[in-house]
This record gives sequence, C-alpha cells and structure tokens, in this order.
Amino acid sequence: MSDQNKTGPSRDDSIVITWTTIYYFGIAVLFFVAGFVVAWVIFTSSGGNINVAELRNAASEGARSAVQAELALLRAELGNLAAGNASATPTAPAKAEIELGNSPFWGPEEAKVTIVGFSDFECSFCARFYRDTYGTLKARYSDRVRFVFKHFPISAIHRNAERAAVAAECANEQGKFWEYHDRLFENQRNLSQDALVSYAKQAGVPDLEQFTACLTTQKYLSTVLADQRQGERLGVRGTPTFFINGLPLVGAQPYSVFEGAIERALAAAQ
Repeated sequence: MSDQNKTGPSRDDSIVITWTTIYYFGIAVLFFVAGFVVAWVIFTSSGGNINVAELRNAASEGARSAVQAELALLRAELGNLAAGNASATPTAPAKAEIELGNSPFWGPEEAKVTIVGFSDFECSFCARFYRDTYGTLKARYSDRVRFVFKHFPISAIHRNAERAAVAAECANEQGKFWEYHDRLFENQRNLSQDALVSYAKQAGVPDLEQFTACLTTQKYLSTVLADQRQGERLGVRGTPTFFINGLPLVGAQPYSVFEGAIERALAAAQ
C-alpha cells in the first residue's frame, strides 16, 4: 500500500502551537502559582490570624482570571490554526482607531505622533514604566508627541486602583492631572482615601474640599469605566499597554523600544 492510501493525520491536519502561545501560557501558570505564594507570605507575616482558605482564594482570584484569559487565547489560536486560518507569513498589526475624548494629555494637540497609554495606578509594571522610561520620553518628545492617558484599573488584583483613577480625574477637574499622576506613581504603596487627599495637596490642587467631595462621591467613576471598556474593545489585556499612532506596544518596555517606535512613526508621518 502506498503512502498516499494510508489512513491517519497528514501534515495538513497537524496543529502548530507557536512559541508566543507557549510563552503566554507559561506566564499565566506563573501568575497562578504566584497567587498562592502571596497568600502564604501574607498569612505567615500575620502570625496565622487569618483564615487560610479565604486568604488563598482572595490572593489567587486575579491569578485565576489571568489563567482563564490565557487559556481563551490558546483555544482561539488553536481554533484558527485547525481551521486553516493561520498565515505562514506574519502580517503587520492593524492600526487601532482610538477615540481620545477628553482624556488628559500633554504635548501638541496637532502632533504627528500620538501615544495612548492604558494604565493602572497600582500596577507595579506601570510604576516601572513611570520610573524608568516616562521621564526621559517626556523630556525628549514633549514638543513632538502627544501623550494621552487612559484608565485601565485591574480591580481583581489591585483593590485601590479604581479609587486612585477616580482621584486622578478629580485632580484633572482642577487642572492638576499630571502633577497628581506623578504623586500616585511615586507613592503607589499607599493609595488609601486619606493618602489620596494628601497627594492632592502635594500636587497643588487648588480646592481640597472640592477634590474630597469629588472623590467621596466617585464623581468620575463612569469616566474611568468608560476608558476601561474602550481598552477591552481594543484588546487590552494587561497594563501598561500603549498605542503609538494606533500600533500596540505592550508592557514596561525599555526606553530604547519606545524611542525606536516613536522615531519610526515620526518618519512615516513625514
């Protein structure tokens, strides 16, 4: 019997899992394990006075969500490959059309390059971007690039992020968004209600009573949630996520990565 008449799967029936998929899945597993590690560390430091089962469930809730998201990505990719939709040649990512609305920004409004960043004030990677990259980027490109801030609080694992985002919008109401933005990332470990008010004073917010009332009533919660829904529609799954003239750049990448992307965008806009 010839090879052509043999039964069984052929090369065309095989499913290929890319290294990217393996990477994402591995990261998800690490998050899942980290949830339990965090629970144990907190339990140990508390002297054993916390219900272990409840703490473990709380600490791993965000990790479990990450795992589920990565599994969904894996199933989607396998489905596309099995259906013959995967291309052997990588295609350029599609440019996202992003409605900027009244989101706070710095830089020229008519700039040829716009960076839209989805961020979470309690996210350690967002703080890393602020610490390692943001200042240099602003110093070098503030006259040629428009930088727009969008909220993406991941409340499942960052319980203070949504409140901090609302506070930032309350500062924005009085023209002090960026000063307040800096205070939040510089003091990320304390985002309590009282601390958020004290940061407003440090940032020079003129009317602290107005700010406190705004924060207490969650005046801008709908604005924060609208940003988050927009990010979800754009495919944002973690923070920080940036779009440079519509092209995604994910994570707290080194400054050199942002510089390269911005320079390419500036050259393309000539």
